[in-house]
Amino acid sequence: MMTRKEPLPMTVLAGFLGSGKTTLVNHLLRHANGRRVMVLVNDFGELPIDQDLIAAEDGDVLTLANGCACCSMGADLYKAFATALDFKPAPDHLLIEASGVAEPKRIANLARAEPDLMLNGIVTMVDAANFQTTLDDQRLSEIVEAQISGAHMLLLNKCDLVPPQDLENCEKILRGMNDNAPIIHLTHGVLSGDIFFGEKMDVGRLPERTDTPHSHTHEADFERWSIAMEAEIDKAAIKEMLSHLPPPVLRVKGIFRATGEEGLWVAHKAGTHVDIFLLPEDSSFSGKTGFVAIGLKNPDFTNILNAAFHSIK
Repeated sequence: MMTRKEPLPMTVLAGFLGSGKTTLVNHLLRHANGRRVMVLVNDFGELPIDQDLIAAEDGDVLTLANGCACCSMGADLYKAFATALDFKPAPDHLLIEASGVAEPKRIANLARAEPDLMLNGIVTMVDAANFQTTLDDQRLSEIVEAQISGAHMLLLNKCDLVPPQDLENCEKILRGMNDNAPIIHLTHGVLSGDIFFGEKMDVGRLPERTDTPHSHTHEADFERWSIAMEAEIDKAAIKEMLSHLPPPVLRVKGIFRATGEEGLWVAHKAGTHVDIFLLPEDSSFSGKTGFVAIGLKNPDFTNILNAAFHSIK
């Protein structure tokens, strides 16, 4: 790895499953205003769905697959750092889109150990529409609180879906977890790149974590599932099926071919919300169609998803 004249600024983008991180990343890339941004995507699954949904030129997306970056403390993350630092032409900024169950401060502390990287800040997205429901689940609240307390900036997304009184209550809860980070309201993940990439955030105000034992074990708490699907699928049928998956299935993403339709389609399920839309032409599609899902540990998790997707084949 070559030594850079100036450290490469790096921002960690965190947020629980379905908060809108990929939507924000795509908006930032499409409105980069000349900045060359390299994105490190932390896929939590066997298919590169998150990578495929990123709008970037060839070579601008790195993938750290099959796990949470804060749990993968070994060589993989450092190899990704080295690739970013050696890339030609050199990027202006490294953006890590952490998995929805990652603790961002652990990723940031790994970056602090790399002299050619400079932590620009930790940005955490919060899903205003599902925040309270997620926080009320004791199995999820610890992760959400860690993501919020470790942030230098909080992005309260999906504000158009929440009444003003609920937004005010959400802000009060966020202030109780993090009383320093500015809170910015977003709709559809739209944020100025000048805010996200601009002046360095006050990263000194949050204490660095020491090498204490990891407080969460994602392999014990969550299940991953994936399926490759090459056949065409009826859009109405898949939307109906996704809408009726049980609560242990927290998040589903997929790229598929729709029956009687041109192009590729994207399906998203976050909580009770399901969205289906055309895959943008500038997405870095790998050629693999299929679905990935994340859910709480449940003995029937795999059987539920296998049966659900088999029903629409």
